Amino acid sequence: MKNVKKWLVIFLAVGAVILAGEGFTDAVEASAEQRTDAPRGLPNVSTRTQNSGRVDVFADFLFWFASEEPASVWANVFSVGSNTSTFEPKDFEFDWSCGFRLGAGYNFAHDQWDTQLYWTWFRTQNHDSASPKPSSIVLPEFEAGLLSRNDASGAHIHWTIQLNMIDWELGRKYWVSKALCLRPFIGLKGGWIDQSLSLRYEDLIRNNVTTNNNGKERLKNDFWGIGPVGGLNTQWKLRDFGTHFPSLLGDFSVATMWGTWKLHDRYRDTTGLVSTTHFKTLALGAIMFRGFVGAGWDVQFCRGRCRFATSLGYEMQLWVNQLRLSTLQLLPLHGDLTLQGITWNSRFDF
Repeated sequence: MKNVKKWLVIFLAVGAVILAGEGFTDAVEASAEQRTDAPRGLPNVSTRTQNSGRVDVFADFLFWFASEEPASVWANVFSVGSNTSTFEPKDFEFDWSCGFRLGAGYNFAHDQWDTQLYWTWFRTQNHDSASPKPSSIVLPEFEAGLLSRNDASGAHIHWTIQLNMIDWELGRKYWVSKALCLRPFIGLKGGWIDQSLSLRYEDLIRNNVTTNNNGKERLKNDFWGIGPVGGLNTQWKLRDFGTHFPSLLGDFSVATMWGTWKLHDRYRDTTGLVSTTHFKTLALGAIMFRGFVGAGWDVQFCRGRCRFATSLGYEMQLWVNQLRLSTLQLLPLHGDLTLQGITWNSRFDF
């Protein structure tokens, strides 16, 4: 697994370097026909000007929260009274967490194409508990804990999700009207999403007798994949103030990846009982949808050779069928992972 991840990163980085090298060669062949300030007779004139810089760097600050429904139920609480009985599935909620996206790009002379390479990192975690109550029992939801045949008086969970993704894009940004520009792109997406769950069961109940024994369960749901990505970036210029202007932004992309899941579920209690669920490594397709909508501000300086742009908006990523651990229903729950929240971008072209 470590070697695959290493070669994945090397492959994407080498591809970006090769394309950058071709860009420097294309610069020599650039002609007046490629200047955006000259009539070209084409409706898709590039947004770049004759003095535009060739290199850009950017950074995003991410303030997101995660959800994984409906597969985030982690325990079941049964309460039995004199005349009533209740069942409460314990669901899980993540806190808001911070992440980042770092990248760089290069503008080719050939047909005004551009390439971008960036890394997205996000990590979130949280705790939850099912406190002991009179006449209540906690039934484990995940399979290894269930196979132990131990109920509990109370339970605690710590759940962590970590995303690392590397994207490479090849696109072209051009005007379709005086105020609207588009940037269609294609590329590659690769990386991994690791999920770790640690559960602790207190005062185990066996044969209807409450004991002082405790149990622990550890689960892993680790995914990595690589595949093509494509999408469209849009920008609506609201008003032109000469060297700067405000705009509305809307982006959409979809990735189809070949991926693998490594799953693990192991339970052990203080009596020495061990229960393990054996999973076969899954090699399946994975689909990711991404959308962003927001507002931005662009400023040009140094006679148009440099540009600074910033934007703020809402972003969502939907990873289909990410959680594949077996649960109480004895079937793998294909839980969709959603990451959403605020994205603040800053970019510098020179």
